[in-house]
Amino acid sequence: MEVQLWLAIAATLVAGMQIGFLFLEAGFVRSKNSINVALKNIADFALALVAFAFFGAAIMFSSGGGFAGFELAYAGYDGGSELMLFFIFQALFCGTAATIVSGAVAERTQFTSYLIVTLPLTALIYPLVGHWSWASILPGGTNEAGWLEAMGFIDFAGSTVVHLTGGAAALAVLTVLGPRLKRFNEAGEAQHVQGHNPVLAGAGALMLLVGWLGFNTGGLAPDSDEFARAIANTLYAGSAGCLAACAVGQWVEGYFRVDRMINGLLIGLVAITASAPFAGPKSALLLGAFAGASSIFAVNYLERNLRIDDAVYAVTVHGFGGAIGTLAVPLVIRTEYVTQSLLKQLAVQAIGVLAIGMFVFATMYVCALAMHRRGRLRVSAEDEEHGLNFTEHGASLGSLSLARTLEEINNGKADLSTRIDYEPMEDGSEIAEALNAFLVKVEQAEQEAAAKLNTQIVQERERADRTEGLMRSFQSEFATMVGDLKRQSDALSKGSETLAKQSLTSGGLVGHVRKQADETVSMTEKMSDGASRLAEALEAVSAKISEANSATDKAGQASRKGAEIATTLESSAGEIGHLVAMIQNISDQTKILALNAKIEAARAGEAGKGFTVVSDEVTRLADQAENASEDIAQIVASLQNLIGSSIAQFRAIDQNIEVVRGVAAAAEDSANAQRTTSGELARLIDTAKTQALGNGAAVSQVSENFRRAQETIDEIDGSAQSLDGIANRIDHEVDSLRQRIKHASGIKPESAS
Repeated sequence: MEVQLWLAIAATLVAGMQIGFLFLEAGFVRSKNSINVALKNIADFALALVAFAFFGAAIMFSSGGGFAGFELAYAGYDGGSELMLFFIFQALFCGTAATIVSGAVAERTQFTSYLIVTLPLTALIYPLVGHWSWASILPGGTNEAGWLEAMGFIDFAGSTVVHLTGGAAALAVLTVLGPRLKRFNEAGEAQHVQGHNPVLAGAGALMLLVGWLGFNTGGLAPDSDEFARAIANTLYAGSAGCLAACAVGQWVEGYFRVDRMINGLLIGLVAITASAPFAGPKSALLLGAFAGASSIFAVNYLERNLRIDDAVYAVTVHGFGGAIGTLAVPLVIRTEYVTQSLLKQLAVQAIGVLAIGMFVFATMYVCALAMHRRGRLRVSAEDEEHGLNFTEHGASLGSLSLARTLEEINNGKADLSTRIDYEPMEDGSEIAEALNAFLVKVEQAEQEAAAKLNTQIVQERERADRTEGLMRSFQSEFATMVGDLKRQSDALSKGSETLAKQSLTSGGLVGHVRKQADETVSMTEKMSDGASRLAEALEAVSAKISEANSATDKAGQASRKGAEIATTLESSAGEIGHLVAMIQNISDQTKILALNAKIEAARAGEAGKGFTVVSDEVTRLADQAENASEDIAQIVASLQNLIGSSIAQFRAIDQNIEVVRGVAAAAEDSANAQRTTSGELARLIDTAKTQALGNGAAVSQVSENFRRAQETIDEIDGSAQSLDGIANRIDHEVDSLRQRIKHASGIKPESAS
């Protein structure tokens, strides 16, 4: 009677472990999946009780032999209290094995598919494993031992039968299911997923510790030594595992992680389950510490090497921990419970671990693969992103609506006029209320910024229009000046051509004069020609001098006209310089406008990004205008240099022409003097000879002056062509500048006229 009473209490404690599993798994997953995990814990618990009671118990405690059987009388048993309590206790163990899978595959499994996969585990797989190990523990002792039990396999409370079975089943489903989205990066490195409530997970772990006291003592007499050792060893192993995992985790990872400490506690409990009433306290401490320390490396190996994504580390805690605890039984068991040699017992324990682990993994892998190939095991990527609370159950936590509204606003599916619905004093209501007030302010600020931005756009458009008007006026005025410059250049070119022709004519006359001078010298040597020929020669010289004077006057007129044109060009160049200054002033004003636009865009924040682009383009065009004005200034400077050179050349021509005039006047005076002294033949001959020689030297000087004048004319002609090219270039640059300003202000560019 006392044993039955404790068995009832132990069953109650084991049932309470389901609450601990629920808290633990819900705390380890993200909030968007916490409701799904809670419902799976409730559902698999209910499914396991029903499936085991009406089918699993008949297999597990059949008397049909060492491997399998079916006892129809135990299907839905309704008999004595002792057997009824025993079946309930075993059904709760079966529910624990199923719940282990629930946490491992969390956040990506379809709810219905999970229950379908859980059904064969609770109705067939777990009962078969239990039959191999515990068939003879049925009250009354009438059943034959299972094949592992017959070999001497020891697993008192299920390190292998319950926990390794659950861990192997979880590993099989995880292998088929695959990791959660973004659990591993492109390089295959594991990315930690932080559970939404580690406090809840910690509370669940402590509840499991309390429930484990019933788990490891069910069926023991409360007044026995085994009962006391089972309770003490359970607490020792769990505590040692927690401390060891805490220390090793900090040494390996550099900080204390709550999940590592929880895992250390649980794996210590799992490891001692196989030998709880048989081990000594020191052995329990060592076993728990070893299991807790090794759990750190086991978890890292599964994640980094095998890329197994176990949401609650169930494979490590229950699978790896169950194997360690079962294999350690020969090492920790007290001598009074030893029935065979250490090596033989180790071999039997290893056979049990391998047989149960491989059988459970293979059968659950086939079940999971069948569901997966039908596309019914895993939820869609979209559902996984949104969370299984809503997609699988249409439910949400109090803060989920808040998160969804924020997500819609962030993704552009809702605007700032959206408001969050909430119930006062509910979870997240204060945040929702504050966020609604914030959205109101942001919406008002956005409207004000939009209005201000529109005003600025209108102002900038008006400024652009004014700038366009200034450019039109500038181009019109500049085009007029460029036209004048071209006309002056054409006139200068024509004047230089006329001057060149006159120079050629004068050059021919000078040559003729030189020839006459030579003849005069010859005549003085030939006195036989007489005074008559001398008079004729003097008349000819006089006529030629008159022609030279006429040519010299024409050359002087052309030179003065060229100087006037050059002076006009110099004045035009100065006016162009004023226009260049005006362009630079416009460029500076445009830069100031662009800077103001950038400042206003920065104040507008995200809404002002588009206007920032416009201000940047205006700044770039202002820089181009400034560069163009600098180019024009350089061109004007070059033009002024050319004009200055032309004026200097014209002055040189004027000086040379004055020399020619002086020579011509001297020649004419000489001829007149020779006419008045024709009576004195001898002196006339000497004078004529002297004058002829003088005329020859003067004519040579005139010829040299005309040569220099020709060179100057060539330079003037080249300068005129340069001026014409410069005028065309200035006109082209001004038109290009106007088109760029039009483009920046949003006006369609016009073709150059």
